[in-house]
Amino acid sequence: MKKFKNIAVFAGIFILGILSSYLGLMPTVAAITLVVALVIVFTDYEKATLIVALYTVFEFLLRSVVGRPASQILSMFGRRAYYDFILKAVESPTAFSSYWDELALLFCFGIWFYKWFRHRKETPYRETPLDFSIVLFMALGVVLLFVAAPDFFIGVEGLRAVVQYMLWFFVVTQLLKTPKNVKLILNILLISGLLVSLYGIYQYVIAVQIPSSWTDSSEGEVRTRVFSIFTRPNMLAGYLSLLIPVAVGMLFAEKERSRRVYISAVIASMSLCLLFTMSRSGWIVSFLSVTIFVFLKKKKLVAPVIVAMAAVFLFTVVFVPSISNRILYLLSSDYIESSSTGGRVFRTITGYNLFMDNFWLGMGHGQFGGAVALNHKLNRTFSMDNYYMKTAVEMGVFGITAFLMLMYSTIAWCARAISKIKDNAQKDWVRGIVAGLSGVIMYNLFENMFEIPLISSYFWLLAGVVMFLAYGQPQIERDAVGETDTAENA
Repeated sequence: MKKFKNIAVFAGIFILGILSSYLGLMPTVAAITLVVALVIVFTDYEKATLIVALYTVFEFLLRSVVGRPASQILSMFGRRAYYDFILKAVESPTAFSSYWDELALLFCFGIWFYKWFRHRKETPYRETPLDFSIVLFMALGVVLLFVAAPDFFIGVEGLRAVVQYMLWFFVVTQLLKTPKNVKLILNILLISGLLVSLYGIYQYVIAVQIPSSWTDSSEGEVRTRVFSIFTRPNMLAGYLSLLIPVAVGMLFAEKERSRRVYISAVIASMSLCLLFTMSRSGWIVSFLSVTIFVFLKKKKLVAPVIVAMAAVFLFTVVFVPSISNRILYLLSSDYIESSSTGGRVFRTITGYNLFMDNFWLGMGHGQFGGAVALNHKLNRTFSMDNYYMKTAVEMGVFGITAFLMLMYSTIAWCARAISKIKDNAQKDWVRGIVAGLSGVIMYNLFENMFEIPLISSYFWLLAGVVMFLAYGQPQIERDAVGETDTAENA
């Protein structure tokens, strides 16, 4: 037995060496993680909802902790004998590292659907008020794919980018069992937010180098703009705008003193990191989303909280020149000229003209203003920086109407859920989530937030959490009562 174990360990290291020597360490670790995730899904598929929550931590480790030397050590076992064989047998292995999370999502969804279909009598589908709006938007997207897409395969790619992460909503609402699992998910999100923020603060301390296009010479001195594990500061700001209100909700829900200190430290770290992104839209959205939380918690505190946050921000503006430069630049003629010639004003006008030219059905999925269009170099390739305008151009008036209805329904039903939940701690969780979801919806006016897999995944995961707490949890309780009654009658 011991001999077999040693052989298995050596074989595992040997295989890892082969993979890392050709794929690189990051794709190799991604492959291993996917395999582990699939095993978890098969053995205890209710925990599949945690996979997406762990994604940030995983990516953080890959980008920031795991170094090249480890890859070189592993590759010593595999570079020689089978390198050529692997090279010839695998055509494009590195593509796997880009799609592992999507494969995990689809697999989780497939497992849920299979188990639900097989046991649908014992475990019926949990209906939520948000199901219809999501399914309607997804169905409209499929219809437009066939009637409006000038290139079907690009259209499929564009549709995938729009709707695939909505599947997390259904995975969460159907697989969650108890509020304990919800708290576990929220804690994982909190840890990931802390790690990402600390890395961003570190970037500010060392004054990490950034592309010149991220600032304007007219702004004066700007130390740097942090981006952490993301590719751009605005992405990081959108991520933090989602998580900060969620963390605030967890703080109000927590009764244990040590936990409150810990959560407060996390909020402070995320807020400081948000400040260092130098994202003006991120500052505004976070300010508004925290205000929304206070409004949902206690309306009388809205005015004092607004005054307090404004005072802190003004203090920062006065004593941190780089931040004041970013603010004052918005009021300058240089900014207006820059925005009109190639910035947000120019892009908005361009998008509006294209929308009017393709008013009813749009240009087709993946044709304008997003990652797919940029990858294929289509139609005046630039990022729209306004997800609503991008949606209007690609999906026409029917698509943008359905999307706006979906956003309204998401916030409306999640806000109504607060009154349906009995537990006070869960109410605070939901208030924080509603505020965070509202932040992402607002941020889509300034950035294509739903094109960022991590943010889109978290958005629909958290929406699913709210629907579970308000509508799925009572269904589980009713099912349990029904099973008890059946047993007693028998």
